[in-house]
Amino acid sequence: MAGESDSSRRAILRTIGEVALVACIFSAAGAWPVPDVNEAVYLTKARHAANPAWAAGDFFLETPDAHGLFYTVFGPLAARVPLERAAWIGRGLGWAALAVGFSRAIGPLVSTILGRVAAAALFALLLRHTTMAGEWVIGGCESKVFAWAFVLAGVGEWLRGCFARGWILCGAAAALHPIVGGWALVALGIACCMRPTGPATAGAAALLAMGLAVAAVGVVPALSLAAGVDPATRAAAAKIYVVERLPHHLLPRSFSEAMVARHLLAVAAWWLLGRFAPPGPARARLAAFTLAALAISLAGVAISLCEPLAPTATLGLLRFYWFRLADVAVPFALAATAASVLEDDAACRAAIGPRYFAVRLAVWVALAVDVAAQSAHWPVRAGAVVAARADAKVDPAAWADICSWIRDNTPPTARFLTPRGSASFVWRTDRPEVVSWKNSPQDAASLVAWRRRIIDCFATRDSLAGMEQSTTALGPERVRLVAERYGADHAVVPVDAPRIADMPGRRLHDNGVYAVYRLEPSPEAKR
Repeated sequence: MAGESDSSRRAILRTIGEVALVACIFSAAGAWPVPDVNEAVYLTKARHAANPAWAAGDFFLETPDAHGLFYTVFGPLAARVPLERAAWIGRGLGWAALAVGFSRAIGPLVSTILGRVAAAALFALLLRHTTMAGEWVIGGCESKVFAWAFVLAGVGEWLRGCFARGWILCGAAAALHPIVGGWALVALGIACCMRPTGPATAGAAALLAMGLAVAAVGVVPALSLAAGVDPATRAAAAKIYVVERLPHHLLPRSFSEAMVARHLLAVAAWWLLGRFAPPGPARARLAAFTLAALAISLAGVAISLCEPLAPTATLGLLRFYWFRLADVAVPFALAATAASVLEDDAACRAAIGPRYFAVRLAVWVALAVDVAAQSAHWPVRAGAVVAARADAKVDPAAWADICSWIRDNTPPTARFLTPRGSASFVWRTDRPEVVSWKNSPQDAASLVAWRRRIIDCFATRDSLAGMEQSTTALGPERVRLVAERYGADHAVVPVDAPRIADMPGRRLHDNGVYAVYRLEPSPEAKR
């Protein structure tokens, strides 16, 4: 008995160690300076959900929520500690959850710890270079990181032949992120039809119903975002979302040709390596799930071809991210298949030849170098000077400085006009802004209103192409009009912006790159 207990303890410690190693690999890829691309969206929304008085009057924060469960869970944390600390806590939890999910998914496919850790490193690498529509998994603190963790865990259950448990876990993913989990449920259902795991029973039906009920927590509120508006508003919102705001994720004709080519090469590499991988039920189930994800992606392409014939219906359907699941399923399938070939001597010899040992070693070294290279963007690295990705379109140091001044020297109720490229203003200042390009709403009515604000603040015509970086460039009358229409009383302006000398207000502060103005109402508004 003592021997069995010691063996069980060692197995648990090995599992914990393996998960920790995978979490470290994922953190290497995701440990960018705060705030990351979507953290300035998700965590400000979460804080405002828990404390509506914070940044009250901000247009985006007061639009309906699409990820209510995430905001409910993380809102209290974001409201109680600084947002930067909340982000790091959420990142750590997200990377740990992804590591658990990945380990659960890779276990039935790769038999050795070294092989599974190598698969994690390869998965992280492939996610950066083989997606077609720009999906990411290993990111900052946002809802889809946790949703992907549940999807991976659900796939792991499916690979073990436990369809019902996989279904419930993917339902939990949908509760957190309706698109991520919803497509995983569809693919899992298709895969089960391709590879049935057993006869239907009353118990299995109950578990399926449970999975749908869990998914409804996220799916029903998301579907309601388009409810209560007229068809013309829904059609306008779909066009804004798909064609103007997110074509790189949603509209195939806008995808990068290089990204499409790399994605198709990854599919071909998975198929070719699969001819050498050791066969088994788990591998057959993985193939079924991956093919189901690719079928969903292909359906999205087919829908997009109907755009000239039925543009309204086509764009309305393309809002649902048809290519998101394949962007993750293909890298996972390729990483798992490659790792299983590399760890199996016979398969490796058949695929590579008699010098397979040298190739295997070279691959492991290359993966280790790639993981190490990610440390270039770690904010904790000695001497690292890396900008947060949320600040990619501003001067990072000067932007952080001006936002700090605003937080310390303006009233909490001040509402700002900001440069079009700013994404972290509310995060850094605790102040509301009129509109932000990055912070676009999810519901149809607010999305149409968001476009109107963007046009008013930055455009010379009714188009989101060729806009100005600052409202100042449109002249003092436009600044006054926008300020009065949307209740702005302050502005942040690049000091080199066109027509800054005509700003209708008093300059309060500048740091050589950005200036803060207290706006003056028009003469008519003073009467």
